[in-house]
Amino acid sequence: MRKVILIAFYFNQVNEIASKRLRALAKYLPQYGWEPIVIVPDLGFVPKENADLDCRIIYTEYEDMFSHFSKKFKGKSKNSKEIKSEDLNGAVDDKLKDSTSYSNPIASKAISLAGEVFAYPDGMKYWHESAFEAASRIIEEEEIEAIISSSWPITCHTIAKDLKDKYDLFWIADLRDLWNMNPYVSHTFIREYFERRLELKTFENTDVLTTTTDLAADTLATLHPNNRIVPILSGYDEDDLNYLEELIKSDSAPLYDSHDKLKFIYAGSLYGGKRDPSNLFNAIRQLEDENKLDSSKLSIEFYGDSTNLKEIAEKYGLSDIVEIGGKISHEDVLKKQLESDVLLLISWDNEKEKMFIPGKIYEYFALKKPVLSIGHKEGSLKDLIEETKVGYHVSDLESTKEVVLQFYNEFLEKGSIEYDADVNIEDYSMKNMARKFADLLNGFN
Repeated sequence: MRKVILIAFYFNQVNEIASKRLRALAKYLPQYGWEPIVIVPDLGFVPKENADLDCRIIYTEYEDMFSHFSKKFKGKSKNSKEIKSEDLNGAVDDKLKDSTSYSNPIASKAISLAGEVFAYPDGMKYWHESAFEAASRIIEEEEIEAIISSSWPITCHTIAKDLKDKYDLFWIADLRDLWNMNPYVSHTFIREYFERRLELKTFENTDVLTTTTDLAADTLATLHPNNRIVPILSGYDEDDLNYLEELIKSDSAPLYDSHDKLKFIYAGSLYGGKRDPSNLFNAIRQLEDENKLDSSKLSIEFYGDSTNLKEIAEKYGLSDIVEIGGKISHEDVLKKQLESDVLLLISWDNEKEKMFIPGKIYEYFALKKPVLSIGHKEGSLKDLIEETKVGYHVSDLESTKEVVLQFYNEFLEKGSIEYDADVNIEDYSMKNMARKFADLLNGFN
């Protein structure tokens, strides 16, 4: 079996969407003739949950930015108060990311500028040395043919670039999120200048750049017109389907019992209120006020993040039908979703969302339930939903009212909502995603 090094900072954070793509690569690449050797940082506080993987994982020494500087600080000042890494990792890092956490505007600006200078290109840069040395030893001792690096963080790519320069291996740089073209990242104009220059320098010798949507690939091409750029969607994990099949067979799970309420379910983060269910709540409120539906025949369940949910439900007089379930296991989420009639997908109604597809939609494909997506009026997500016909994507109050009423009337008439998608779910599996990476690896010689 041919060997590829996978440089992955996010790997053992199994509940993080960033880890799912990388763990799937490690899991499924061997089925296509490639043995991944995964280089990850030993973060200490992150459990090493790898029972589902049959691959080598090399844990390397990791020092975060704040530990690095606190050690230097302590070395220079014997009388200074000891600064603990775990304190810095939380409080200070949050302040670097969000300077509004300081009420003092001068202190806030100072923290922000410090982040611009010291966290360049990111706060994980002190992992570079140990990861590079570990990968180099493996390359020199074994027959390694290729490298895959995946960001964020950018340090994964700078490690891969140095390996490429030293050993001239085939290199795929996977940008789950774009670098300088990322609409959610902003820097000072000085940092932007150096960051852009670094991106161009880093990727000048890549063999392939990959990203997660066609629109993201088109955006990336404006900065890298001479690079080969390939969009590779993420997907759902087939192991989840196996769990669902067992769940459906289980006598203890009344998954498809009849019920007298139309059930909507959303599970996931609301990102501090950026993902806002107000359009849905307002639509139901107005439809009831217009005597077109009875809200007592609806149920809306939320699991995970509960930002502002209680207040929004109270605002529209829907507290009785909104259930806030808190954080539950992924297995329980799947079960709850199977018991639902309509799966909710709420994204930020912002131009910046156009190029993104939330990973949750692929899980919804596997569940084979109708989807109500609420978000920006256009973009990759809307295109995917319309192409596959898994449900509806709405962006304003009137279209939300129309779809909710359609679901409501169908439920009253039939007792369920018909799923009439035109989608081959295997096309959206993590296994298929890994196959596309293997195709790129196989194509280089």
